[in-house]
Amino acid sequence: MRLSIPTLFLLLALAGCASYHPLPLATQVPIPSSTHQTVAAAGQGIDFQQPLTGTEVAQIAVMLNPNLRALRAERGVAQAQVFAAGLLPDPQLSLSADLPSNVSQGYFNAYGIGLQWNLASLFTRSTRLAAARAQRRSVQYQVAWQEWMLANQARIQARRWYYLHRQETLAAAATQVSTQLYRVAQENLQQGDTTISSATLRQIAYLDSQDQQLALQRQLSKARLQLNQTLGLPPDFRVQVAAPRPLGPIPPVSQLVALAIQHRLDLRALRAGYAAQEAQVRTAILGQYPAFSIGVSHAADTSNIQTFGPSINLSIPLWNRNRGAIAQARATRAQLHAAYSARLFQTRAEISALVRDLQRLQAEITPLAQQVPALQKAEQRLRVAASEHDVTLLDYETVRSQSLAKSLQLLSLQEAQSTEEAALEMAVGIPWQEWKQTP
Repeated sequence: MRLSIPTLFLLLALAGCASYHPLPLATQVPIPSSTHQTVAAAGQGIDFQQPLTGTEVAQIAVMLNPNLRALRAERGVAQAQVFAAGLLPDPQLSLSADLPSNVSQGYFNAYGIGLQWNLASLFTRSTRLAAARAQRRSVQYQVAWQEWMLANQARIQARRWYYLHRQETLAAAATQVSTQLYRVAQENLQQGDTTISSATLRQIAYLDSQDQQLALQRQLSKARLQLNQTLGLPPDFRVQVAAPRPLGPIPPVSQLVALAIQHRLDLRALRAGYAAQEAQVRTAILGQYPAFSIGVSHAADTSNIQTFGPSINLSIPLWNRNRGAIAQARATRAQLHAAYSARLFQTRAEISALVRDLQRLQAEITPLAQQVPALQKAEQRLRVAASEHDVTLLDYETVRSQSLAKSLQLLSLQEAQSTEEAALEMAVGIPWQEWKQTP
């Protein structure tokens, strides 16, 4: 069986077509069969029976967080856009026929076959491909920046949980001591060995300690839930966090800003996006020139005279000249330029504020760190003296409450310092170990 030329072209076109396959959405939230299966997905080499370091917490967050897994799908979209930008235009096949009603009088069926190829897209292919590749880099940097942000957010939450846990442990110990003293006071009051004012003072100290401990327990429970949510772990999973490492000497703000400009992935994403838009401007400008297509045709009229010849279609840029697309591309480029400048300003201000806060916190922590151990030792000595009635109960309770308050204040300041150190690393865009000291 012989195939006509149009049939052959049609079969070749259909042979390369893609087929449709549905991808239905899930109707239920996926729940792991066990906690161990969930945490095993975070990678090997992490021992969940031991306190997790900040690096391990960051790794778990990047691997398990469901929002990041959805965000990574954007990289596939950007890659598909690069693929689409590099494709050549398809030729266009045209068929026509004229069927006379009086064929018996010597007329023939007329037909026409034409094949055309639009060459205009070939001239902008390089700029469109450059724009798509730059946009792909921008998306890759954006995804990586979100991973960096989430990893450091998990580190900040882990550090907050660690210091809240220390504060709750300290408050629990104080509550235990206050409870014992309150019970002894109640027994002595019943036996007539103490006054009602002393017993009441111990009762107030017991209630204050209990309230403080319960408040810290609520904060600790909330911090654990937030950490598990960020890590992508079940709400009831209990993660133990190791003591965070402190930063070393902080370089000058100017050096940190220079490091951020060089390494921050969001700034790289903006620069790549700006490069993509520059390519879009060039594409729009090229679009103002005449677009044309070439082709070849074969025809036969009703008298059976057959013809064969080339054809050229040319658009004449008189009024449109792609000026609307050029104006939009340039306006978008100006918007991206302003957005990048604004992000630079925000980065510089954020780093400067964090450095000032860390300096202020260090000034507050230094005297407390020197005095709190002495207060704790004095409280222990006075506790023994109070049990032997060598000091008044009022003096002991005053020292005990102040020692506890200063100890909790020190831990609270250390929590703020530790979380802001992690925030500074996040703002600079690279880990502290990679910071280079200026000569």
